[in-house]
Amino acid sequence: MGKIQILDDHLANQIAAGEVVERPASIVKELVENAIDARATRVQVMIEEGGISFIKVSDNGIGMDREDAVLAFSRHATSKIKRKRDLFAIRTLGFRGEALPSIASVAKVELITAHDPSALATKVTIQGKEPVSIGETSRSRGTDVIVRNLFYNTPARLKYLKTVNTEVSHVADILGRLAFAHPDISFSLTHNGRQLFYTTGDGKLLHVLLAIYGKQVAGHAIPVQASNVDFHLRGLVTKPEVTRSNRSYLSIILNGRYVRSLPITQSVLRTYGTLLPKGRYPIGVLHLKMDARLMDVNVHPSKLEVRLSKEKECRQFVENAIRQALQKERLVPAAITDGFRSGPQVAEQQSFDWDHSEKPVLEYTQSKTGSASQVRENVSPSANRTLKSQPAEKRNADGANFEPQPVAAEKNNEEAVSDTCPEPAGEKDQLAGMGTDTSHDESPGPRLPAMTPLAQVHGTYIVAQTEDGFYLLDQHAAHERIYYEVYARKLGEDHHQQYPLLVPLTIECTPAEAEVLHMRLAYLQKWGLDMEPFGGTTFVVRAYPTWFPKEDESRLIHEIIDFMKENGKVDTAQLRDATAKMMACKAAIKANRNLRRDEMEELLKQLNRCQNPFTCPHGRPIFVHFSVYDLEKMFKRVM
Repeated sequence: MGKIQILDDHLANQIAAGEVVERPASIVKELVENAIDARATRVQVMIEEGGISFIKVSDNGIGMDREDAVLAFSRHATSKIKRKRDLFAIRTLGFRGEALPSIASVAKVELITAHDPSALATKVTIQGKEPVSIGETSRSRGTDVIVRNLFYNTPARLKYLKTVNTEVSHVADILGRLAFAHPDISFSLTHNGRQLFYTTGDGKLLHVLLAIYGKQVAGHAIPVQASNVDFHLRGLVTKPEVTRSNRSYLSIILNGRYVRSLPITQSVLRTYGTLLPKGRYPIGVLHLKMDARLMDVNVHPSKLEVRLSKEKECRQFVENAIRQALQKERLVPAAITDGFRSGPQVAEQQSFDWDHSEKPVLEYTQSKTGSASQVRENVSPSANRTLKSQPAEKRNADGANFEPQPVAAEKNNEEAVSDTCPEPAGEKDQLAGMGTDTSHDESPGPRLPAMTPLAQVHGTYIVAQTEDGFYLLDQHAAHERIYYEVYARKLGEDHHQQYPLLVPLTIECTPAEAEVLHMRLAYLQKWGLDMEPFGGTTFVVRAYPTWFPKEDESRLIHEIIDFMKENGKVDTAQLRDATAKMMACKAAIKANRNLRRDEMEELLKQLNRCQNPFTCPHGRPIFVHFSVYDLEKMFKRVM
């Protein structure tokens, strides 16, 4: 028939380029990864017009001799895969052997490389599938790759590139991720002659974070460290007060390779849980090291996605590590942020040692001489007082009879009073998020400094003095957190003492709501809500648990039904978490409620028993801290 034919090599390379070369950032990624595999300790990237007209990647790696420099432009040519079994234990970044020929098929490429410092360097100019010229030039050991006129021969793809600023941002993003993955390598990026960022390559991950995201982010970084038989984790995550509007600021590094891993990202977000408001995401860099046989990196053309053979165990490992790191911190935002000074402490610097002779996988050791003081700004002695953790003392128990709730507190409801005070740390719960999952806690004890309540502002905010300044506390957010942890624990119990209703409560639903409620009715009944169908789309509640929020129970039940309807097939933990938040919001004291001194003391006492006393269930801060130094600075006592 003559309909099937073998594609020309040049056409095949152009098709492959569609997978490898999407935009200038794709070229930078491939070339920089080759430089890293070549054991470079310095990589310089220069681009013009967003990388569309000019890209140059220079490194001081091992380079190539003349024969290898020419052969490198052949399709499927690689020095990193020699036998079939190598595919199941990838230890390098570039291994597919398609980068250089694919780039050469859609751009004009010039390669200058030297392996032997005493010999001349090789210069190869290629355009399409065949070298235009092969010659010699001078260069120290290493490699330069120059790419000009991207997509000059494929105008349709050139047309769909974005603006210069957009392309520059993509290049900066991918080079920043590679810098996070290899803090022991010095990276620099220059656009149109202007340097955009530079890393020193001293192995300190904190310094890379500082170079890319700035002083404020680095000053609020928390070190993360954990190990077990399968996984080894090192990294930095930010405190909840420093967030972004999307999750792309979280970098996952697996065995030295930046990847997009939705399961691990979701694990990090679950760990933060109620520490973050809706729509806000943390900043962080997580280096995860594992046996190369536990991951498959050959599932994506750009190698940005991986498969893990122990994904569930890895997710749980990451969650536990970050949870423990966050629980060691006092997550109270400072009223005046000033880079490194604003946080109570700065993440300890991480040292990353890489044995080039074996494989490009990071080994981690803690720096013995490096300390946070090397990068923290100089501050006055008054400021240093804010960096010291104050001991938590016993609270005044004179207000022990106070139960801060808006309406029920004025009623003689002893059961409600007894149930609103959380139990000590150690209760096991499967809810995701800080403050509810205590399966790995070790009774951390009080996490707040000794506070003396002084006054109330606008019936909403409590002023509490400490040794190092004072705190402003949102009374509704604080009481909401107390109730949330109580209800989250109660919803996880199997047995509930019920409060029978003399007149059953009628719940009328729409047909859609009734259908959802029929499917989820067993969950509500398990929580102690004696609820059953009453014909058509009507349900009746004959009893509810004694800890159920009093007043307007019908509205609360309708809100739970609305959540189940809007979110579809949510898992049990999500449903319990959302229900606990709704109940806590209903039961907590509201703004414009004046409190007595003993009531404020009791509120602080109960809050200090919480697993997470720093944010409300919706992620809003409970406290704002004014240090003595902040006050002195505002009143010009210090300059």
